Amino acid sequence: MSEYFYDLYDENEDMFDTYDDDSERYLRNYQTTNWNDVFENCIVPSFFQISNYVIPFVAINIFLCISNKLQARYLPSHYNIAHALSFGCGIVLIYNSIDHGHQYLIQLFISVYLLVKLSFFDQMRIRFDILISIYSMLYLIVCEILEKDPKIWHHIRGVLMVAVMKSISLAMDTRTDRSLRDRFSMISFLGYICSPANCIFGPWTSFNDYLETITKSKSRLKLNYKYFAHILINLVISILCLLFSNCTDAIFNPEHLWKWIVAYGTAFSFRMSHYFVSFLSQATMVSSGSMPNVDQSTKSLPFKLSQYFGYTVVRPWAIEFPRSLVHVVVAWNVPMHNFLKQYIFRAIKPYGTFAAVLLTYVTSSLLHGLNFQLWATLLTIGVWSYVEYNMRNKLAQIFSACVLVNKCTKTCTKHHLGHNKLLTLFINVIFSVMCIINLAYLGAIFDASSQLQTEGFSFKHTLDKWYKLDYISHWLLLLGYIFNWII
Repeated sequence: MSEYFYDLYDENEDMFDTYDDDSERYLRNYQTTNWNDVFENCIVPSFFQISNYVIPFVAINIFLCISNKLQARYLPSHYNIAHALSFGCGIVLIYNSIDHGHQYLIQLFISVYLLVKLSFFDQMRIRFDILISIYSMLYLIVCEILEKDPKIWHHIRGVLMVAVMKSISLAMDTRTDRSLRDRFSMISFLGYICSPANCIFGPWTSFNDYLETITKSKSRLKLNYKYFAHILINLVISILCLLFSNCTDAIFNPEHLWKWIVAYGTAFSFRMSHYFVSFLSQATMVSSGSMPNVDQSTKSLPFKLSQYFGYTVVRPWAIEFPRSLVHVVVAWNVPMHNFLKQYIFRAIKPYGTFAAVLLTYVTSSLLHGLNFQLWATLLTIGVWSYVEYNMRNKLAQIFSACVLVNKCTKTCTKHHLGHNKLLTLFINVIFSVMCIINLAYLGAIFDASSQLQTEGFSFKHTLDKWYKLDYISHWLLLLGYIFNWII
């Protein structure tokens, strides 16, 4: 059991780690079945609405990138200028994107800065990194409890979530890497936490990565066709994803289709809204001049396709055509996976693998707020991943086949039956189909057309959706657990 927990959380984490709160304001439900009507009433207006929305995010970051290159060329040692520009551009985006709730961000910024600064006094033998982490998480929960208007909280939660993650990583990094303390100041802190590249949609980046972008990447980055091509590719895919998300309901009409087709359509619409946010965040990261994300353990790009996008936040192909739920949770949000692995799981693992997994799950859930819908989804995914991992391990041993959760190498000598053998293909396809069923079942509760969307889905809404699908995923989970126990 402990071996499973280590492998699972050493390589992958939470699935529903998305920053799509702001984008959900722009989702629309068009009830039409005529393709001309879909084009005229959904695709065209959505395209212009989305384009007008995303252009300022990219334009501000391109301006920041050019400004920082000029600063690096003519005032190379004046990094405070770059930090101030980052802070100013970030504040502009936050002010224009969020109507209310700015006081929550201001209070968090002030309190975290003071706590981090206080932690630099070595004579105080207090684990300020743990203290700041707990404080940030509690602050997020208390803000949700105190905010009486669910619509306001719905729009501020994603921004606060990213800020809390940055606060936790900053506290831990400045404790382990003392050289970062010399580079930490009020202006660098504000530039980092309000960075326009990720303050609204994410993704999370470490303080060191932010400093690398400011001090080194700007001098190496070339504003050539490749730079603009990466931005354009991410923007085009982002807009296409939201067009699919907006207009999916026009195609999957629940009155004329099988309930599982409708469930898949709803889940597909939800995933597309997540892809919209993810590719938009990739566009803002590239346009700000951020270098491709690197796996800190191997010092290499985590995925080869990063060269086509410039930055990797999501891998839709691994979600839409999954090998297992384990791969889905990694591909859903790569930076979030890295954050949980590095700052939660590995920090707690010395005290026990099970405790590390448990607290990683709790941390991931609390970052999303007091939401039964997400908690139930994450718990289901966690248990399913555990059962799937064990079943595939046992089947791989019984048949000596390449059916493990993680794909074997092409020259695998551990198993007699390789990738192309009929039995291997059959078992892997069965698990892929079950994964697709799970994605439809779990995603069906994230109904974009529901009036509850901007206020948070209720306990009853979640159970009603799963009841209509006969709780099939949970029944399959029970059968899978029994089968795993038998073999």
